[in-house]
Amino acid sequence: MTLATLMREELMEVERLQQWLQREYDALKARDLADLEQVVAEKQQCVDRLRALTDARLDYLKAQGIADARHWVSHVERLPVAERREIDTLWDALEQTAQQVRAQNEVNGAVIAASRNHVERTLAILHGRDSLDFLYDQDSRKVFGGRNQPIAKA
Repeated sequence: MTLATLMREELMEVERLQQWLQREYDALKARDLADLEQVVAEKQQCVDRLRALTDARLDYLKAQGIADARHWVSHVERLPVAERREIDTLWDALEQTAQQVRAQNEVNGAVIAASRNHVERTLAILHGRDSLDFLYDQDSRKVFGGRNQPIAKA
């Protein structure tokens, strides 16, 4: 297998992950739990495949004696011009797509955090508590204050 082949496969999987993240966002916005569960399972499989492909690329590079960025540059510079251009194009596409994946993942995380905050406030109101009347316990879970609950344990 060539480096370009490994990188093409990795790029296709990153693009697939980007599509799953967009579907996750759509399911989150629609509050479609069934679709969300399916998307999360598919997304996890995609991430697992992506890890395997990244490991395969890194193993290939190690076998070629490429241990760091300096070795990478010298290796690519020795390739035939057409192969070098393809590697450069693939690397640029990988970086760009990975950045888009990170951005979409951050958006999805923000949607999840906002939904969670809304649910916590709603539960607090339903339990007759001020939604801002809470502390965090030692496991970073919210603990709502009460008349008979100690703030700290000795």
